[in-house]
Amino acid sequence: MDELGSRPDRICLVTGTSSGIGLAVAEELLRRGWDVAGVARRAAPLHHARYRHLRLDLTDTARMEEAFEGSFGEALALEGRARVGLVNGAATLEPVGPTSATPAAGLARAFALNAVAPIWLLGFFLRRARGGKLRVVDVSSGAARRPYAGWSAYCATKAALRMAGEVVGEEARSFAPGTALPVDLSVVGYEPGVVDTEMQASVRGALVEAFPQVGRFLDLHATGKLHPPSRPAMEIADLLQSDGLPAWSERRLGG
Repeated sequence: MDELGSRPDRICLVTGTSSGIGLAVAEELLRRGWDVAGVARRAAPLHHARYRHLRLDLTDTARMEEAFEGSFGEALALEGRARVGLVNGAATLEPVGPTSATPAAGLARAFALNAVAPIWLLGFFLRRARGGKLRVVDVSSGAARRPYAGWSAYCATKAALRMAGEVVGEEARSFAPGTALPVDLSVVGYEPGVVDTEMQASVRGALVEAFPQVGRFLDLHATGKLHPPSRPAMEIADLLQSDGLPAWSERRLGG
């Protein structure tokens, strides 16, 4: 991978750029003149001089660490940027069903993708983006704060990511500025609402025996109440370009 550098002042890494919110965020940032690097297990439908893609299954945490500590991470050239962004968008709902029937392998995969990978990437960016402004947006969910029957894996992993962001906020208050963390830092847990994505399609495909609230999401789709991915993408891009936010905060779509 060649070094991204057409606009050396701003770069953002977005996970999950093959579809949905991740793809929409990448497109929005490219429109705004950012360099963008994307990570997804599939190819991304983006062809742009300022976009670079790493095809990687983030549940393979060993390979992720190798890639970012190696050539892919070096090509990002985070140290020379005035503003650096990270959008943790990749996630999975699976496994869905009663906790009593949750397989260990599925649970491990959910934690790897929804919690281990984004928390590790947050730490990587905290280490590498010391000189400029670091803006992190963790795509969150109401499931990080509220229980949903059948979603033990999703709720638990989203709650874990939310707490990690809060911990970074506490670290910003506890450590001397510029030591453990960048001086100009904001981490935002962002709830995008109910968005028309592949994940929502999988929600609607769940059996009521596995997910009792499936009817609510079927109704939202049938009545045209799903948001297009471009709407939260614009707000996420605004957060990445913002100044004056605290080290940790939460936002919701339209809020």
